[in-house]
Amino acid sequence: PPPPPPRGALSPRRAWQRDGVGLVRLAAFSAFLALHPLPRHLRRSRLALALARYFTMEMLVDRSDPRAAAAGTAAADDPAFQKEHLPAVYLACPHGVFNYGAIVWCCVSRYVVGWEQHTGAAAAVRFVPGLRYMGALVWPIDADRAHIQQMLRARGPGRQGGMLGMVPDGILGAFRTRAGRDELLIGKRRGLLRICIEEGAAVNAAWFFGTNELLTVVQDPWGGMEFLSRKMQAGIMGYYGRWGLPVPRRVPLTVVVASYKCEKKTNPSVEEVEETHRQVYGGLQKVFDEQKIYAGYPDRTLLIK
Repeated sequence: PPPPPPRGALSPRRAWQRDGVGLVRLAAFSAFLALHPLPRHLRRSRLALALARYFTMEMLVDRSDPRAAAAGTAAADDPAFQKEHLPAVYLACPHGVFNYGAIVWCCVSRYVVGWEQHTGAAAAVRFVPGLRYMGALVWPIDADRAHIQQMLRARGPGRQGGMLGMVPDGILGAFRTRAGRDELLIGKRRGLLRICIEEGAAVNAAWFFGTNELLTVVQDPWGGMEFLSRKMQAGIMGYYGRWGLPVPRRVPLTVVVASYKCEKKTNPSVEEVEETHRQVYGGLQKVFDEQKIYAGYPDRTLLIK
């Protein structure tokens, strides 16, 4: 006869039941993290204040530019400024692993330009445990054409609607993050700028110095993680920072902004979209080169592809 099972050992049936209960518990916990309601108003919380203090963020403003002269002053609340400023699209560059500077900006935009900003993001981000907690700070909307147009046209209570933040280099920019290298990968994507022309939006291209130094990306050498991230429209990657943990390094962040007001046209031509692209990203290149010394990065070069 076969030897008796060791004392305390589970039968195959009991072991299967135990493993099944464990999987159900894990699935239930993951569903809770992905679906439980989140507080919406964390922008005025101690968490937002701690985030801004952790990175010591600063913004360089060229007061000679009439579009930026009112920033951070009482004039930003003037209806005339709001009429000129809205609708507005803010391009947060670079993506980095996380653009923490852009997250801090969402918390303070009301005090700088007099309006609250929403952020375009893939729908999947709102259901990814961990990432979705940032939603209470950045107020995400779906980054498709219909939702972008709806947001730019909206004007609601609480100084909301009409102002949207986007990360133009997307997931590809996250995977190309390297400390000491400033690179913006746009490729042939022009859809967002076409919408900006159709809505007559002010496009504010912002570069957050220090973003690429916050975290180090860990990815497989075969590109599998990048492939899955593109398919799922959500970043799947490893990363580390301070103390070898997924905690961003305490690097000062400095933002510089190049502003361009689009002339509203219902059906812009390909040439008009390309010209807007040159104006927006050419302006970003110019302000990067002019103000990098004040941000503490005099030897850096921005490469826009």
